[in-house]
Amino acid sequence: MSASPKKAFSFGRTMKAIHLIHSFDVLDEFHSLLNSSATQSEKSLREQYEGLSEAGFENEGEMEAYRSYLEDDFYQLGEVKKLGHALAISGLYRQVETHIKRVLRTTFPDIGKKKIDKILRGEPQSEIDGSKLDGFDAVNELRMLNNLIKHAGSIVDAELASKYPVWVERVELHDLDKAYDRLKPLVKEYMHAFVHEAYDHSAAFEAAPAKTTS
Repeated sequence: MSASPKKAFSFGRTMKAIHLIHSFDVLDEFHSLLNSSATQSEKSLREQYEGLSEAGFENEGEMEAYRSYLEDDFYQLGEVKKLGHALAISGLYRQVETHIKRVLRTTFPDIGKKKIDKILRGEPQSEIDGSKLDGFDAVNELRMLNNLIKHAGSIVDAELASKYPVWVERVELHDLDKAYDRLKPLVKEYMHAFVHEAYDHSAAFEAAPAKTTS
């Protein structure tokens, strides 16, 4: 039984509405700007590379040096893109993690950190079983990707490859921009379902006022 006093029904209704409107708009904007900027830079580099002509240089050696310079820029741009896409994946999971914690502390004010961590991993708890909610597989994949980015040098491990065969064990994570676009709608679906589930099972609020009859 909760040791915290119950809050008003209207407060619970308001908080639920607030938690349901959570969005990833800022992260989406970052991801969009990254892709747009990278595309423009790639186009500019490609035009310069394809437009190289001996007529623009004093000798062939200078042209080859500049060609090498552009090739290095191509490589560095690719590394920046990979880093940006990895940051978007980690940012998406961080938002999920933060929002779930916020919802749980509102709906189950006496819940401990260990239980919250288990719920984040999808382990069923008496308060809520997130593993049964729509979109859980996407959140679980996102969590694994985030852990590999942070702790394993972005190299696919056996667990991720076994659970989600789109990834190949011992190979560097790739196309994380596509993974972001694929997972985000499912993650949003999960977050919406999680909020409903948490509030439906919460005892932190007073019951709805009885309807009056005329």
